[in-house]
Amino acid sequence: MTPTPPEPTTDGPPDRRPGRLGRAAQWIGGDAFAHPRLAAGSLLVICAMLLGAMFVPVPYVIEQPGPAIDVLGKYDDKDVLSIEGHKTYPTDGKLMMTTVSVDGGPGYSVTPAEVVRAWFDPTRSVMPREVVFPEGQTQQQTSLQNNVQMSSSQQDAVVVALQELGIDHENAVQVAGVEKGSPADGVLQPGDSVLTIGGKGAKDAAGYKELAARTKPGGEVSMRIDRDGTERDVKVPTTEVEGKARMGIVLDDGYEFPFDVGLGVGDVGGPSAGTMFALSIYDELTPGALTGGQDIAGTGTIDDKGEVGAIGGIRQKMVGAKAGGADYFLAPADNCDEVAGNEPDGLQVVKVKTFDDALGAVKSIAKHDSAKGLPTCG
Repeated sequence: MTPTPPEPTTDGPPDRRPGRLGRAAQWIGGDAFAHPRLAAGSLLVICAMLLGAMFVPVPYVIEQPGPAIDVLGKYDDKDVLSIEGHKTYPTDGKLMMTTVSVDGGPGYSVTPAEVVRAWFDPTRSVMPREVVFPEGQTQQQTSLQNNVQMSSSQQDAVVVALQELGIDHENAVQVAGVEKGSPADGVLQPGDSVLTIGGKGAKDAAGYKELAARTKPGGEVSMRIDRDGTERDVKVPTTEVEGKARMGIVLDDGYEFPFDVGLGVGDVGGPSAGTMFALSIYDELTPGALTGGQDIAGTGTIDDKGEVGAIGGIRQKMVGAKAGGADYFLAPADNCDEVAGNEPDGLQVVKVKTFDDALGAVKSIAKHDSAKGLPTCG
Protein backbone atom coordinates (compact mmCIF):
# COMPACT_ATOMS: atom_id res chain seq x y z
CA MET A 1 0.00 0.00 0.00
CA THR A 2 1.15 3.51 -0.69
CA PRO A 3 1.82 5.28 2.64
CA THR A 4 -0.43 8.16 3.54
CA PRO A 5 1.26 11.39 2.45
CA PRO A 6 2.40 13.65 5.29
CA GLU A 7 0.21 16.53 6.31
CA PRO A 8 1.35 19.86 4.78
CA THR A 9 3.21 22.10 7.17
CA THR A 10 2.27 25.76 7.75
CA ASP A 11 3.76 28.62 9.70
CA GLY A 12 0.47 29.40 11.43
CA PRO A 13 -3.29 29.23 11.04
CA PRO A 14 -4.23 29.03 7.34
CA ASP A 15 -6.37 32.18 7.52
CA ARG A 16 -3.39 34.20 8.67
CA ARG A 17 -0.28 32.63 7.21
CA PRO A 18 -0.75 30.97 3.82
CA GLY A 19 1.52 28.16 2.66
CA ARG A 20 3.98 28.49 -0.18
CA LEU A 21 1.37 28.35 -2.92
CA GLY A 22 -0.65 31.06 -1.15
CA ARG A 23 2.41 33.33 -0.86
CA ALA A 24 3.19 32.89 -4.53
CA ALA A 25 -0.39 33.82 -5.35
CA GLN A 26 -0.10 36.95 -3.20
CA TRP A 27 3.01 38.05 -5.08
CA ILE A 28 1.29 37.53 -8.42
CA GLY A 29 -1.75 39.48 -7.33
CA GLY A 30 0.12 42.35 -5.72
CA ASP A 31 3.63 43.71 -5.86
CA ALA A 32 4.66 41.16 -8.45
CA PHE A 33 3.24 43.40 -11.18
CA ALA A 34 6.00 45.84 -10.36
CA HIS A 35 8.56 43.08 -10.90
CA PRO A 36 7.88 41.29 -14.22
CA ARG A 37 10.80 38.91 -13.81
CA LEU A 38 9.64 37.91 -10.34
CA ALA A 39 6.08 37.37 -11.60
CA ALA A 40 7.29 35.16 -14.44
CA GLY A 41 9.48 33.21 -12.05
CA SER A 42 6.59 32.71 -9.64
CA LEU A 43 4.37 31.45 -12.46
CA LEU A 44 7.04 28.97 -13.48
CA VAL A 45 7.34 27.74 -9.89
CA ILE A 46 3.56 27.25 -9.61
CA CYS A 47 3.40 25.45 -12.96
CA ALA A 48 6.27 23.21 -11.93
CA MET A 49 4.57 22.43 -8.63
CA LEU A 50 1.28 21.58 -10.32
CA LEU A 51 3.00 19.53 -13.00
CA GLY A 52 5.00 17.64 -10.40
CA ALA A 53 1.90 16.90 -8.36
CA MET A 54 0.36 15.19 -11.38
CA PHE A 55 3.09 12.55 -11.23
CA VAL A 56 3.03 11.82 -7.49
CA PRO A 57 1.80 8.25 -6.84
CA VAL A 58 -1.73 8.00 -5.43
CA PRO A 59 -3.48 5.04 -3.68
CA TYR A 60 -5.82 4.08 -6.50
CA VAL A 61 -6.02 1.22 -8.98
CA ILE A 62 -7.14 1.41 -12.59
CA GLU A 63 -8.89 -1.55 -14.22
CA GLN A 64 -8.83 -1.73 -18.00
CA PRO A 65 -9.58 -4.38 -20.63
CA GLY A 66 -6.96 -7.11 -20.98
CA PRO A 67 -6.54 -9.59 -23.83
CA ALA A 68 -9.11 -12.25 -24.69
CA ILE A 69 -7.24 -15.57 -24.81
CA ASP A 70 -8.51 -18.50 -26.86
CA VAL A 71 -8.20 -21.52 -24.56
CA LEU A 72 -8.44 -23.79 -27.63
CA GLY A 73 -5.52 -21.96 -29.21
CA LYS A 74 -2.08 -20.70 -28.27
CA TYR A 75 -0.75 -18.07 -25.88
CA ASP A 76 2.87 -16.92 -26.13
CA ASP A 77 3.31 -19.53 -28.92
CA LYS A 78 2.30 -22.40 -26.62
CA ASP A 79 -0.92 -24.42 -26.50
CA VAL A 80 -3.10 -23.12 -23.68
CA LEU A 81 -4.79 -26.49 -23.20
CA SER A 82 -2.89 -29.77 -23.42
CA ILE A 83 -4.33 -33.22 -22.73
CA GLU A 84 -2.13 -36.33 -22.60
CA GLY A 85 -3.18 -39.90 -21.91
CA HIS A 86 -6.71 -39.65 -23.30
CA LYS A 87 -8.16 -39.43 -26.79
CA THR A 88 -8.83 -35.88 -27.96
CA TYR A 89 -10.64 -34.52 -30.99
CA PRO A 90 -9.94 -31.63 -33.36
CA THR A 91 -12.15 -28.61 -32.85
CA ASP A 92 -12.91 -25.27 -34.44
CA GLY A 93 -13.97 -21.78 -33.42
CA LYS A 94 -12.82 -20.12 -30.21
CA LEU A 95 -13.60 -20.35 -26.51
CA MET A 96 -12.00 -17.24 -25.06
CA MET A 97 -11.21 -16.47 -21.45
CA THR A 98 -11.23 -12.73 -20.76
CA THR A 99 -8.89 -10.73 -18.57
CA VAL A 100 -8.54 -7.40 -16.82
CA SER A 101 -5.32 -5.42 -16.55
CA VAL A 102 -4.92 -3.76 -13.14
CA ASP A 103 -2.54 -0.81 -12.69
CA GLY A 104 -1.65 0.43 -9.23
CA GLY A 105 -1.44 -2.82 -7.27
CA PRO A 106 1.24 -3.68 -4.67
CA GLY A 107 4.67 -2.85 -6.06
CA TYR A 108 3.23 -0.51 -8.67
CA SER A 109 1.62 2.91 -8.59
CA VAL A 110 -0.48 5.27 -10.65
CA THR A 111 -0.36 9.05 -10.83
CA PRO A 112 -3.14 11.66 -10.65
CA ALA A 113 -2.70 12.24 -14.38
CA GLU A 114 -3.38 8.56 -15.10
CA VAL A 115 -6.38 8.54 -12.76
CA VAL A 116 -7.90 11.60 -14.42
CA ARG A 117 -7.49 10.07 -17.87
CA ALA A 118 -9.11 6.83 -16.66
CA TRP A 119 -12.08 8.73 -15.17
CA PHE A 120 -12.96 10.03 -18.62
CA ASP A 121 -12.52 6.63 -20.32
CA PRO A 122 -15.74 4.53 -20.15
CA THR A 123 -13.77 1.32 -20.70
CA ARG A 124 -11.78 1.82 -17.49
CA SER A 125 -12.64 1.91 -13.78
CA VAL A 126 -10.92 3.73 -10.91
CA MET A 127 -11.15 2.42 -7.35
CA PRO A 128 -9.34 2.95 -4.05
CA ARG A 129 -6.54 0.41 -3.76
CA GLU A 130 -7.84 -1.07 -0.51
CA VAL A 131 -11.05 -2.12 -2.29
CA VAL A 132 -9.03 -4.48 -4.50
CA PHE A 133 -5.96 -5.32 -2.41
CA PRO A 134 -5.84 -5.88 1.37
CA GLU A 135 -3.86 -3.26 3.26
CA GLY A 136 -0.22 -4.25 3.63
CA GLN A 137 -0.33 -6.96 0.96
CA THR A 138 2.98 -7.23 -0.90
CA GLN A 139 3.62 -7.82 -4.57
CA GLN A 140 4.84 -11.36 -3.79
CA GLN A 141 1.73 -12.12 -1.75
CA THR A 142 -0.50 -10.82 -4.53
CA SER A 143 1.28 -12.99 -7.09
CA LEU A 144 1.00 -16.06 -4.84
CA GLN A 145 -2.71 -15.43 -4.23
CA ASN A 146 -3.40 -15.08 -7.96
CA ASN A 147 -1.47 -18.26 -8.74
CA VAL A 148 -3.30 -20.23 -6.05
CA GLN A 149 -6.67 -19.02 -7.33
CA MET A 150 -5.72 -19.94 -10.89
CA SER A 151 -4.54 -23.40 -9.81
CA SER A 152 -7.75 -24.06 -7.87
CA SER A 153 -9.84 -22.79 -10.79
CA GLN A 154 -8.11 -25.14 -13.20
CA GLN A 155 -8.58 -28.13 -10.90
CA ASP A 156 -12.29 -27.47 -10.49
CA ALA A 157 -12.68 -26.93 -14.24
CA VAL A 158 -11.17 -30.35 -14.98
CA VAL A 159 -13.41 -31.97 -12.34
CA VAL A 160 -16.56 -30.41 -13.82
CA ALA A 161 -15.70 -31.44 -17.39
CA LEU A 162 -14.86 -35.00 -16.35
CA GLN A 163 -18.02 -35.32 -14.26
CA GLU A 164 -20.06 -34.23 -17.27
CA LEU A 165 -18.40 -37.05 -19.24
CA GLY A 166 -18.68 -39.64 -16.47
CA ILE A 167 -14.91 -39.92 -15.96
CA ASP A 168 -13.80 -40.71 -12.41
CA HIS A 169 -11.13 -38.87 -10.41
CA GLU A 170 -9.55 -39.14 -6.96
CA ASN A 171 -9.07 -36.61 -4.18
CA ALA A 172 -5.53 -35.46 -3.37
CA VAL A 173 -3.65 -32.76 -1.46
CA GLN A 174 -1.56 -30.55 -3.69
CA VAL A 175 0.86 -27.67 -3.62
CA ALA A 176 -1.38 -24.90 -4.95
CA GLY A 177 1.28 -22.18 -4.95
CA VAL A 178 4.91 -21.44 -4.12
CA GLU A 179 5.93 -17.93 -3.04
CA LYS A 180 8.77 -16.56 -5.12
CA GLY A 181 11.99 -16.28 -3.11
CA SER A 182 10.66 -18.49 -0.30
CA PRO A 183 12.56 -21.54 1.07
CA ALA A 184 10.36 -23.84 -1.04
CA ASP A 185 11.04 -21.93 -4.27
CA GLY A 186 12.95 -24.29 -6.55
CA VAL A 187 12.18 -27.34 -4.41
CA LEU A 188 8.42 -27.65 -4.77
CA GLN A 189 6.21 -26.75 -7.73
CA PRO A 190 2.51 -25.94 -8.06
CA GLY A 191 0.71 -29.16 -8.87
CA ASP A 192 2.93 -31.44 -6.75
CA SER A 193 0.78 -33.96 -4.87
CA VAL A 194 1.71 -34.43 -1.21
CA LEU A 195 2.00 -38.09 -0.14
CA THR A 196 3.63 -37.75 3.28
CA ILE A 197 5.15 -35.13 5.58
CA GLY A 198 7.63 -36.41 8.13
CA GLY A 199 6.82 -39.94 6.98
CA LYS A 200 3.12 -39.57 7.85
CA GLY A 201 0.08 -39.23 5.67
CA ALA A 202 -3.08 -37.16 6.18
CA LYS A 203 -6.53 -37.15 4.70
CA ASP A 204 -6.67 -33.48 3.73
CA ALA A 205 -4.72 -30.24 3.41
CA ALA A 206 -5.50 -29.24 7.00
CA GLY A 207 -3.93 -32.47 8.24
CA TYR A 208 -0.74 -31.93 6.26
CA LYS A 209 -0.50 -28.35 7.48
CA GLU A 210 -0.67 -29.66 11.03
CA LEU A 211 2.16 -32.11 10.34
CA ALA A 212 4.29 -29.38 8.76
CA ALA A 213 3.66 -27.07 11.76
CA ARG A 214 5.57 -29.48 14.03
CA THR A 215 8.84 -28.44 12.38
CA LYS A 216 11.00 -26.00 14.31
CA PRO A 217 11.75 -22.70 12.56
CA GLY A 218 14.97 -23.01 10.60
CA GLY A 219 14.62 -26.77 10.31
CA GLU A 220 13.68 -28.88 7.30
CA VAL A 221 10.38 -30.48 6.35
CA SER A 222 10.75 -33.97 4.88
CA MET A 223 8.14 -34.61 2.21
CA ARG A 224 7.29 -37.32 -0.26
CA ILE A 225 5.55 -35.95 -3.32
CA ASP A 226 4.24 -37.08 -6.67
CA ARG A 227 5.25 -34.91 -9.60
CA ASP A 228 3.96 -35.82 -13.04
CA GLY A 229 3.47 -39.44 -12.02
CA THR A 230 6.88 -39.89 -10.40
CA GLU A 231 7.28 -40.12 -6.64
CA ARG A 232 10.25 -38.40 -5.02
CA ASP A 233 11.52 -37.40 -1.58
CA VAL A 234 12.42 -33.77 -0.92
CA LYS A 235 13.59 -31.72 2.04
CA VAL A 236 12.22 -28.20 2.26
CA PRO A 237 14.04 -25.67 4.46
CA THR A 238 11.96 -23.32 6.60
CA THR A 239 12.20 -19.79 7.87
CA GLU A 240 10.65 -18.21 10.94
CA VAL A 241 7.52 -16.10 10.56
CA GLU A 242 5.85 -14.93 13.78
CA GLY A 243 7.58 -17.69 15.70
CA LYS A 244 6.46 -20.47 13.36
CA ALA A 245 8.21 -22.47 10.66
CA ARG A 246 7.18 -21.45 7.15
CA MET A 247 8.09 -23.02 3.79
CA GLY A 248 6.37 -20.41 1.64
CA ILE A 249 3.77 -22.70 0.05
CA VAL A 250 0.01 -23.04 -0.04
CA LEU A 251 -1.47 -26.53 0.36
CA ASP A 252 -4.98 -27.15 -0.91
CA ASP A 253 -7.39 -30.02 -1.36
CA GLY A 254 -7.27 -31.00 -5.01
CA TYR A 255 -7.62 -33.98 -7.30
CA GLU A 256 -5.73 -36.69 -9.16
CA PHE A 257 -6.98 -37.36 -12.68
CA PRO A 258 -6.61 -40.52 -14.79
CA PHE A 259 -4.77 -38.50 -17.44
CA ASP A 260 -2.84 -35.24 -17.62
CA VAL A 261 -4.60 -31.95 -18.29
CA GLY A 262 -2.42 -28.85 -18.53
CA LEU A 263 -3.56 -25.23 -18.77
CA GLY A 264 -0.94 -22.53 -19.33
CA VAL A 265 -1.66 -18.81 -19.65
CA GLY A 266 1.65 -17.28 -18.61
CA ASP A 267 1.44 -14.84 -15.73
CA VAL A 268 -2.35 -14.48 -15.88
CA GLY A 269 -3.80 -15.30 -12.46
CA GLY A 270 -7.08 -15.41 -10.58
CA PRO A 271 -10.12 -17.70 -10.59
CA SER A 272 -12.38 -16.12 -13.20
CA ALA A 273 -11.53 -18.35 -16.19
CA GLY A 274 -12.94 -21.52 -14.64
CA THR A 275 -16.08 -21.72 -16.78
CA MET A 276 -14.22 -21.24 -20.05
CA PHE A 277 -11.57 -23.77 -18.99
CA ALA A 278 -14.26 -26.38 -18.30
CA LEU A 279 -15.96 -25.79 -21.66
CA SER A 280 -12.65 -26.07 -23.52
CA ILE A 281 -11.69 -29.34 -21.79
CA TYR A 282 -15.12 -30.78 -22.56
CA ASP A 283 -14.77 -29.65 -26.20
CA GLU A 284 -11.43 -31.39 -26.76
CA LEU A 285 -12.62 -34.60 -25.12
CA THR A 286 -15.73 -34.89 -27.32
CA PRO A 287 -16.10 -35.35 -31.11
CA GLY A 288 -16.84 -32.31 -33.24
CA ALA A 289 -16.52 -28.60 -32.63
CA LEU A 290 -18.59 -27.58 -29.60
CA THR A 291 -18.79 -23.97 -30.85
CA GLY A 292 -19.77 -24.87 -34.41
CA GLY A 293 -16.95 -22.56 -35.51
CA GLN A 294 -18.25 -19.56 -33.56
CA ASP A 295 -16.05 -17.19 -31.54
CA ILE A 296 -17.43 -17.26 -27.99
CA ALA A 297 -15.91 -15.47 -25.00
CA GLY A 298 -16.91 -15.48 -21.37
CA THR A 299 -15.98 -15.40 -17.74
CA GLY A 300 -17.04 -16.80 -14.38
CA THR A 301 -15.55 -18.81 -11.55
CA ILE A 302 -16.61 -22.43 -11.26
CA ASP A 303 -16.68 -24.82 -8.31
CA ASP A 304 -16.53 -28.61 -8.30
CA LYS A 305 -20.34 -28.76 -8.37
CA GLY A 306 -20.49 -26.75 -11.59
CA GLU A 307 -21.84 -23.52 -10.09
CA VAL A 308 -20.74 -20.38 -11.98
CA GLY A 309 -19.76 -17.50 -9.71
CA ALA A 310 -19.45 -13.72 -10.04
CA ILE A 311 -16.19 -12.03 -10.98
CA GLY A 312 -14.73 -8.52 -10.99
CA GLY A 313 -14.18 -6.25 -13.99
CA ILE A 314 -17.08 -7.60 -16.06
CA ARG A 315 -17.42 -4.40 -18.10
CA GLN A 316 -13.74 -4.41 -19.01
CA LYS A 317 -13.94 -8.10 -19.93
CA MET A 318 -16.83 -7.52 -22.31
CA VAL A 319 -14.87 -4.75 -24.02
CA GLY A 320 -11.83 -7.03 -24.27
CA ALA A 321 -13.98 -9.83 -25.69
CA LYS A 322 -15.38 -7.60 -28.42
CA ALA A 323 -11.92 -6.28 -29.24
CA GLY A 324 -10.71 -9.90 -29.46
CA GLY A 325 -13.30 -10.70 -32.12
CA ALA A 326 -15.97 -12.45 -30.04
CA ASP A 327 -19.59 -12.30 -31.15
CA TYR A 328 -20.98 -13.92 -28.00
CA PHE A 329 -20.22 -13.59 -24.30
CA LEU A 330 -21.15 -15.86 -21.38
CA ALA A 331 -21.70 -13.79 -18.21
CA PRO A 332 -22.33 -15.03 -14.65
CA ALA A 333 -25.91 -14.39 -13.58
CA ASP A 334 -24.67 -12.72 -10.40
CA ASN A 335 -22.94 -10.05 -12.51
CA CYS A 336 -26.07 -9.09 -14.43
CA ASP A 337 -26.52 -5.78 -12.59
CA GLU A 338 -23.17 -4.64 -14.00
CA VAL A 339 -23.78 -6.13 -17.45
CA ALA A 340 -27.18 -4.62 -18.23
CA GLY A 341 -26.79 -1.46 -20.28
CA ASN A 342 -23.02 -1.84 -20.66
CA GLU A 343 -22.89 -4.46 -23.43
CA PRO A 344 -20.62 -3.38 -26.32
CA ASP A 345 -22.40 -2.96 -29.63
CA GLY A 346 -22.56 -6.22 -31.54
CA LEU A 347 -21.76 -8.47 -28.57
CA GLN A 348 -24.57 -10.86 -27.64
CA VAL A 349 -24.41 -11.56 -23.90
CA VAL A 350 -25.90 -14.75 -22.40
CA LYS A 351 -26.61 -15.20 -18.68
CA VAL A 352 -25.39 -18.47 -17.10
CA LYS A 353 -25.69 -19.87 -13.58
CA THR A 354 -24.15 -23.34 -14.00
CA PHE A 355 -21.82 -25.27 -16.25
CA ASP A 356 -24.85 -26.97 -17.79
CA ASP A 357 -26.24 -23.51 -18.62
CA ALA A 358 -22.96 -22.54 -20.29
CA LEU A 359 -22.70 -25.83 -22.18
CA GLY A 360 -26.29 -25.57 -23.38
CA ALA A 361 -25.75 -21.95 -24.48
CA VAL A 362 -22.67 -22.83 -26.55
CA LYS A 363 -24.48 -25.75 -28.20
CA SER A 364 -27.46 -23.52 -29.00
CA ILE A 365 -25.26 -20.80 -30.50
CA ALA A 366 -23.48 -23.43 -32.61
CA LYS A 367 -26.78 -24.83 -33.87
CA HIS A 368 -28.68 -21.61 -34.54
CA ASP A 369 -25.83 -19.18 -35.26
CA SER A 370 -27.52 -16.85 -32.78
CA ALA A 371 -28.13 -16.31 -29.08
CA LYS A 372 -31.82 -15.71 -29.69
CA GLY A 373 -33.99 -17.36 -27.07
CA LEU A 374 -31.16 -17.70 -24.54
CA PRO A 375 -31.41 -15.88 -21.16
CA THR A 376 -29.90 -12.39 -21.01
CA CYS A 377 -29.21 -9.79 -18.34
CA GLY A 378 -31.65 -7.30 -19.81
